[in-house]
Amino acid sequence: MRKPSLLVVFLTVFIDLVGFGIVLPLLPRYSERFGAEGWKIGAIIASFSVMQLFLAPWWGRLSDRIGRRPVLLISNGGSAVAYGMFAVAAAPVWSAGVALTWLLASRVFAGACGANIAVAAAYIADITPPEKRSKGMGLIGVAFGLGFILGPALGAFSAHAFGLAGPGWVAAGLCAANFVLAWAILVESRRPGGTVAEARPRMRQISHTLRLPRVGLLVSLYFLSTFCFAVFETTLPLLLGSPGFHPDDFVDPRGLARKLASSTGSDDAGEAAAGRVVARLTPDFRERLEAAPTIRTTALRGEFFREFNRLLDVPDLFPGEGGQANAGEAVGETKLGGSPVQGAQERGGDTLRRWNRVRLEEAFPGEIKRRGFHFDERSLGYVFAYCGLISAFIQGGVIGRLVKRFGEPRLIVGSLVIFGGGMALLPYAAGLGALLIVLAVVSVGSALNRAPTLGLVSIFSPSDEQGASLGVTQSAGTLARIVGPVLATTLYAATPHSPYFLAAGAALVAAGMAWRGLPRGGVSQ
Repeated sequence: MRKPSLLVVFLTVFIDLVGFGIVLPLLPRYSERFGAEGWKIGAIIASFSVMQLFLAPWWGRLSDRIGRRPVLLISNGGSAVAYGMFAVAAAPVWSAGVALTWLLASRVFAGACGANIAVAAAYIADITPPEKRSKGMGLIGVAFGLGFILGPALGAFSAHAFGLAGPGWVAAGLCAANFVLAWAILVESRRPGGTVAEARPRMRQISHTLRLPRVGLLVSLYFLSTFCFAVFETTLPLLLGSPGFHPDDFVDPRGLARKLASSTGSDDAGEAAAGRVVARLTPDFRERLEAAPTIRTTALRGEFFREFNRLLDVPDLFPGEGGQANAGEAVGETKLGGSPVQGAQERGGDTLRRWNRVRLEEAFPGEIKRRGFHFDERSLGYVFAYCGLISAFIQGGVIGRLVKRFGEPRLIVGSLVIFGGGMALLPYAAGLGALLIVLAVVSVGSALNRAPTLGLVSIFSPSDEQGASLGVTQSAGTLARIVGPVLATTLYAATPHSPYFLAAGAALVAAGMAWRGLPRGGVSQ
């Protein structure tokens, strides 16, 4: 009879996370393409976590009773169905409203069946001694990292090759194959006749887990770190791919106000463009232009931010100059770090918004900063793959030695400080080189955090409650993935840089909590 194997559970989680990594970078941009904006984008992303919040502790307790294997099989099969629904949402036959409904339904169903991470962590805790627990938990981190290398790359390729529905079908096929693989080779890790923790109502279980020495603090730290990462992964596709303006893009708002206010609509190219823009401004905004000299620069940037983002959706803002018909040609080959990147097929108003953005930049070159990045789905997939490569390197080749040298508590503190610093710098990365450096910092900080945190949770939990404790920890993470995306996209819609400052501050607060509440050295202290 085969014995439980770290390699087998790693393969099970890895394949599942490849499927997850395929669709994750696409969710914010797909939601935006199908007509969602602001908090609605965050709500669609968070719906997955809403379901996990209610069901993860139940899955954890169920795995303590009936075993890890059947729960992992249910999760794998449900993921295959959910990604098939994601593919259906992207079919070109739907209206925007129907597509959004399918997209939301796919994430709700995926969240309801999503038990892999917490139960896999319990599986690892079953078969590893305490002194090797953090290193074993690092395998989940490696699976995350590799999943975010291959997943986004596969998503980018399948979107380019098969259209918007391609990533969903590829992810569904992988999860179906994962179900078959797990059925064939995954064996149970729970010992027959092993003790089972007292069955407690949901709130009592959460309260009990949070009262365990140091476990409550670790659950809080996991919540904050997951919240910060949820802000990052939710807003990064918008920061790099959305054509919308940021307040800081208006480098000379007073000069722009003077140009618009003094526009004569002459045949001069610049004057003609300014005249067309003025003709599309709302009456209230035109009145504000006259008062521009008395408005604070920050407030004036906010005024232009709101009004020019509205102009992006005007279909004939620049009539007679190619308009929407040639928009794909204008932005389909955009210089990203010196390399031309062919744009993916556009849906809805995305092409128009990119076209208008480029034309507005050309019309006011001294007043509006040219956007450095116009990443399409393929480019975004490569960016997430890059982050996953760094994460996999850290968690696969370095984390064990770092835990041995510094101990879990110091590693947790350091990871949060590194992550916070990277998030504060991210919105100001200008140019591809600077962007890759900052993304590396963020990825290192995130990669260093998960394994020691989950390792300490399992070490400080009673042996018969590890599934339940890790389930509660997963619930804290899923709560963070509810709050994080909704708050991040709401803030992003108002002031795009603010979510990054919020995440940086939360990471530093968590670092302070860890420094004060965890032992300075190893876990035996």
